[in-house]
Amino acid sequence: MKYKVLLAGNSKKLITDFFLQMDLSFECMSSSMIFDDLKNHVNYFRPDIFIFCMRAETKEDMITVASLHNVLIQNKIPYAAIGDGYSQEYLSKIMNGTPELFINLPVTTTDLQDRIVSFIQKTRMPQMAAANSAAMRQNTMSANNTMDMMAQIDAELQLMEKGITPKSNNDSGFVLRQPETPGRHRILVIDDATIVHKTIKGHLDAEYEVATAISGKVALRFLQAKEVSLILLDYEMPEMDGPAVLNKLREDPYLAQIPVVFLTGINDVEKIKNALALKPQGYLLKPVDKNALLSKIHELIG
Repeated sequence: MKYKVLLAGNSKKLITDFFLQMDLSFECMSSSMIFDDLKNHVNYFRPDIFIFCMRAETKEDMITVASLHNVLIQNKIPYAAIGDGYSQEYLSKIMNGTPELFINLPVTTTDLQDRIVSFIQKTRMPQMAAANSAAMRQNTMSANNTMDMMAQIDAELQLMEKGITPKSNNDSGFVLRQPETPGRHRILVIDDATIVHKTIKGHLDAEYEVATAISGKVALRFLQAKEVSLILLDYEMPEMDGPAVLNKLREDPYLAQIPVVFLTGINDVEKIKNALALKPQGYLLKPVDKNALLSKIHELIG
């Protein structure tokens, strides 16, 4: 069984380890350290646990997570943190900042995985008892509906014998994605620097819904779950750089239709030429100018 884990924090190595080395036990999603992003991910993803992957966080980051703790408590989602002794001491001084589980570094991936799985199982025991009771009631209702289901199957078989194919619930073959809010385009920012997430979100929040991803792999998982109108893509990232992400997008008929704008701090003319050779819908130099950003977005999606 896989448990759903929501990750946030400045330790990119820890977050990457969850995605690449613990994927047999966990279905992972990451978020920026923006409170609205964290809250939206909690409401959408409904994780089994939230994990704060700490590395030189600011006091503002810790207060943000402490504020999120209230949301987690309301949703009965446990909160864990991974960091050094200094981080643990700092968290304990912030109101509502102390997690239900703190794992001190260094720790092996295997031990980390085992401790988190054990903790989730322990916290879920009361919920599982209630779920089992509900399941028993559901089984009784299902038994009452069996005859109706069999009648529906018989009807479909009769249609097939006459050469008529019953209509599929999803004839298009596309993944069902969460749609955008009417009248508010969703823009995905893919960049390994969280400061870029905060800056762009500040520029665009008034007009657009802004989602963020710290790596190409995280972004590709997000894009399987939600619709977006535009992607702002960092050209240079570790492991999977911008061109590699763009090639992956173009392999998918649905994702290939989404406009992509490269974000790059590169001053090397040759590299900029290489970026443009991939034929994105545009590129912007970092630090991103607000007016240039809005102008490009208005040009592409209105």
